[in-house]
Amino acid sequence: MLLRALPVEEYGSYGVAWAFLNVAAMCTRGLWALTLVQRWASGSGERVLGAIVGLSMGTTLIGIAVGLILMPALGLSATETGLTCLALLILVPRDLAIALGQAEGRLRRVFVIEACYFFGSLVGFIVFAQNGWLVDAETALMVNTGAIVISSLAGIIRYPIVLKPTFIRADYKEATHFGKWTGILAIGDIYFQQGDLLVLGSIQSPAALAPYIAAKTFLRLFALVSQAMNFLLYPMAARLAAEGDLPKLASKLKIALAGVWAVGIPAAIALWFYADPVIPTLLGHKYADAIPFVVALLPAALLEPMFSTGANILVGLGKPRFAIPWIVAVIILNATANLVLVSTIHLEAAPWILTASYAILGVVLQSHLRKVLKRGA
Repeated sequence: MLLRALPVEEYGSYGVAWAFLNVAAMCTRGLWALTLVQRWASGSGERVLGAIVGLSMGTTLIGIAVGLILMPALGLSATETGLTCLALLILVPRDLAIALGQAEGRLRRVFVIEACYFFGSLVGFIVFAQNGWLVDAETALMVNTGAIVISSLAGIIRYPIVLKPTFIRADYKEATHFGKWTGILAIGDIYFQQGDLLVLGSIQSPAALAPYIAAKTFLRLFALVSQAMNFLLYPMAARLAAEGDLPKLASKLKIALAGVWAVGIPAAIALWFYADPVIPTLLGHKYADAIPFVVALLPAALLEPMFSTGANILVGLGKPRFAIPWIVAVIILNATANLVLVSTIHLEAAPWILTASYAILGVVLQSHLRKVLKRGA
């Protein structure tokens, strides 16, 4: 909808703003929401919940302060910056409510909270587009922010405790002890999905970057499958580790990866051969320049589940320390390669840099995870 409605340069600005929102939100989500899920599964979640609410708010305020400085430097207007920061703040109760639903296995509640955002934004975009109002990035961000408000209200109704921080030092210490590991995991995950757009935004204009943003947005459909899988595998890993049943986890991992690739590989092959007619039909003819980026990103889309499952399960098992140094190192290499190669070879280098990053992390983390599960058996 947005790809078709917005002018290319406006979609580029929207993409940069939304990339910052996702990176900043994932920092808070990864540090504290994932910690809540893991702690809940291990039996101490209720004790640290109030501390996690307080830590989430504090981290978000830091993210907003960074955004007020960074986003104008990336070419965003004051209104675009303000809406993005407001949306970031409103996301906190929503994300914590989703974490509680995930930890308790209340998937219907999670679906309702998520649906309020996705259907709310979809309806908003349709109404605005039909009335000719969806013409710039500011309007698109306003619609998204409204949908986030609705989603957060749904989360608060289900879990009003997400608005009640506590200030017990021991609880903060316990949460931060594990949260620092999950935070780096989440930052790595969102960096490869969207964070590299912020790096590229420092050397490319939003208009020049728009086709690549469109291609990555389109291929997030592949990532949705692995994200849904990780949503179940992460708390499952924590529970089975507590029960000492790692062989069952190893079996579930094999089934999950096989299922993802059973869908992903045929879809990738079809896109490889039919990208020229399919992409303009889905994204609009003004994004014909996105076709080579979509094709080049297909290997990365198939390698991403290896990285995400490996990292999520290691953290769910309470053994994140092996994954974290690798994730940090590859992020640094990825950012450096983007700055150097895109400046010299141009934007066509970016998809292959991403593919190489996923390949390294996928092979290393899956290999180590197999050793951990085998030792546990």
